[in-house]
Amino acid sequence: MADRISYLIANHRVRIVGDDVVSMLGSMPGFPVFETEDCEPEWTIEFGHKIEKPERWTELYQFVSDIDLTKSVFARAEGTYYFMMETTNPSDAPLLMRYCGGNVVEATVGVNPVLLRFALWMALSVLSASSKMVLIHSSVIVHQNKAVLFLGESGTGKSTHTRLWLNHIPDAHLLNDDSPILTVENGIPMVYGSPWSGKTHCYHQLQFPLAAAVRLSQAPYNKIRRLSVIEAFSAIHPSCPPALAQDEKFQDMIVDMLSDVLAAVPVFHLECLPDEAAAWTSHDAIFK
Repeated sequence: MADRISYLIANHRVRIVGDDVVSMLGSMPGFPVFETEDCEPEWTIEFGHKIEKPERWTELYQFVSDIDLTKSVFARAEGTYYFMMETTNPSDAPLLMRYCGGNVVEATVGVNPVLLRFALWMALSVLSASSKMVLIHSSVIVHQNKAVLFLGESGTGKSTHTRLWLNHIPDAHLLNDDSPILTVENGIPMVYGSPWSGKTHCYHQLQFPLAAAVRLSQAPYNKIRRLSVIEAFSAIHPSCPPALAQDEKFQDMIVDMLSDVLAAVPVFHLECLPDEAAAWTSHDAIFK
């Protein structure tokens, strides 16, 4: 059985090591699209390490999944970062990951497949933060060979609005419905597909320049306005990994990347109904 597998994600080579994990990834939706030949990686995620939880750590972020009640904790101890996931099943060993800097994240053995997908998302978020790259909570439409990020908290209608684009805007297609990758390359904001797309199986090894970002909120009317730089930062920042925002070092990296994004593309706030006119309202503001 192979003990490693390599992926090309947002034009970066990522190697994942561990017999059990490689076996799981072969049948996990999304990942096969990004598989590439094994070569020297830029980042490595290694499973099979014996990692002990420190006696004391500074807890930076904690949350419980409303889907499967999995508890996740992001913490720091003496310059090392830890990410721990626990299920509600007492027979499941916690998944513990460790990042000491550099290009490697280490993880424990006995990975529960329920935890694996999000654990890899978190590992890549940590590894890529210094490369002007962020996995952003968004639904992204491509139109006229440019990407548009639709932002908002869960339940605000991101997927509904992108479906309206797909149904009514010619030449619109979906790149990702939950966690595309936003990068800045030579001063140009780019959006890549990723292996993480929520409940919508939409996995594309494609990339497009970013045309705009749109923060959505529900309203009994359709109205859009372009945001000031300060407003734009407040609109886009909450969609970046919230755990990383609780640490000064990672926060500085995210702010640096977003500053480049906001200098290059507009950000809008769309108050809208779930109707065709809403799709045309955002379309016309961006592309006309």
